[in-house]
Amino acid sequence: MTATIFCRASIAMGVSATYLGFDDTDSPQGMCTTFLATLILDELRGFDLVGLPRLVRLNPNVPWKTRGNAAVCLPLGRGVGAGRICGAIDGRPVMSYVRGSSVDPEELLPLAAKVLERVAEFDCDKTNPGMVATNKKPSQRLYWRAVRDVVPLSEVERELRVVGASWKRYKNGRGIIGAASAISWRPHDRTWEVMSYRTPDRIGTERAVDKGSVIKMDRKMKSTFHNYDSESKHIAITPASPCPVLFGIRGDSADELMQARKMIRGEPPLSWLLFLTNQGTDDHIVRRRVRDLEPGMSVRVQATVAVSPRSVEGGHVIVTVSDGEAIDVAFYEPSGVMNRAARRLISGDRIVVYGSVRDSPRSLNAEKLHVLHLAVAHRKEANPLCVICEKRMGSLGAGQGYRCKRCGARAPASAAEISEVSREIRTGWYEPPVASRRHLHRPIRRMSRDNINNLL
Repeated sequence: MTATIFCRASIAMGVSATYLGFDDTDSPQGMCTTFLATLILDELRGFDLVGLPRLVRLNPNVPWKTRGNAAVCLPLGRGVGAGRICGAIDGRPVMSYVRGSSVDPEELLPLAAKVLERVAEFDCDKTNPGMVATNKKPSQRLYWRAVRDVVPLSEVERELRVVGASWKRYKNGRGIIGAASAISWRPHDRTWEVMSYRTPDRIGTERAVDKGSVIKMDRKMKSTFHNYDSESKHIAITPASPCPVLFGIRGDSADELMQARKMIRGEPPLSWLLFLTNQGTDDHIVRRRVRDLEPGMSVRVQATVAVSPRSVEGGHVIVTVSDGEAIDVAFYEPSGVMNRAARRLISGDRIVVYGSVRDSPRSLNAEKLHVLHLAVAHRKEANPLCVICEKRMGSLGAGQGYRCKRCGARAPASAAEISEVSREIRTGWYEPPVASRRHLHRPIRRMSRDNINNLL
C-alpha cells in the first residue's frame, strides 16, 4: 500500500461512485461529523468505498459554525478488484477500491439518514444537519464559494436539482450547503488525515495520549504537520472538545500517516479512518486590495507599513498598513513569533498579510506574515554643529530644523548626524505556533519555492 496508489484512487474519486455528503451533525458539546462516516460505513456494509472518504473544511468565518466547519463526502458503490485497507472499525478492516460501480442515490440516502438521525446533536441551536446523495457531482464553483464566502441554501438546492441529487434537510437545513460543497470539491492541492476514535465508555473523559510518542512521531514522520506545539508544549493532534475523536494526524503522505498512527501510545481506539482533505491548503484565501475587503473574507493583502506598531491590552499588536487605502492589522498575543515579528516592523516595510476581515472595528486578523522588504532604520546621534561657532545647534521642533544659540545660524532637519540602525527582524515568513493555526492554514513547511514565488 503506497501513498501514490491512495492519491490516484482517492483524488479520482473512483471510476464510478455515488457520492454521499453530510454536514452539521456535531455541537460544541459532542459528536463529530467524521465519526458519523465510520458509523455509516459500519452499518451500510452492502456498500463499498470507491476512493477515500473526504474531509472538507469550509469558510472558517461563518458565524453559525459549530466547531471546525467540516463536511464529509463518502464515495460509495460496488467495489471492483482488490481493495486496500483505509481504516478499521472495531477490528473489522475498511476497504477502499480504485474502481467500482455506482448505486441508486434514493436507495442509499434513507439508509444513511437513519444513522444520522440517531446520533446528530439536534438539541444544539447551531446544529442543522443535511445529507445529499448523487451520482453526478455539483459544479466545483460551489466548493470555491463555500470555502471563501457564504452560500445561500436556495442556491445550493437549485444546483442539486440540476444534477438530479436526492437530499434530506433537518431543522433549517443549512447542513445541505456543506454536504453538497464537500461533494463538489475537486482538489488542486490536498493533504490526508488519519483519525482515530474513542470507545464509547471513554467519550467525555480526559484523553490518554502519550506526549512522548507524539513528539517522537513528529520528529520521525517528516511529511506530517501540526502535531505538536513546542512553544506551549501542547499536543495538537488531540481535540479539546468532548467528541469521539481520540486523535487526528495530518500530512502529505498517506503511507506515512498509516505508520504514524501506529506510533501513538495511549488508550486503545475503537476505530480509525483515513481521509483525503483540503486542510493545510489555504483554499480559503483570496488575493485582494484593501479597498475591496469585506467582512468575513479570508484574504492575502500586499501593503506597506504606514504607521509603526502599537501595543494594546493583552499583548496584542496593531500595525496600520496601506496599499493606497489603509487598514489596521491585528497580531494577537497567542500568535507568538509572528506577534514578536510584527512588533519590529517600521514605517516603510513592505509585507504580505494573510488573515480574516473583521467587521467592527474594520480590521484584518493576521494568520500569516511575509516580510518582503525592510526599510532602512535611522537613529539621530547628535544635533548638527554650527559651522561658525563649532557648537551644537538647538532644535526648533520636530521637522523644523536647528538654530545656533550663540550666533543664530540655521540648519535644516537633514543636517543632524544620523546613523543606520541594525533591524531586529529579517525578511521571510512568520506564522503562529501550531496550536493557534486554523485547519485550512497552509504551514510554511508545505510551501515550496514555486508556491512562494507564485504568491509574490
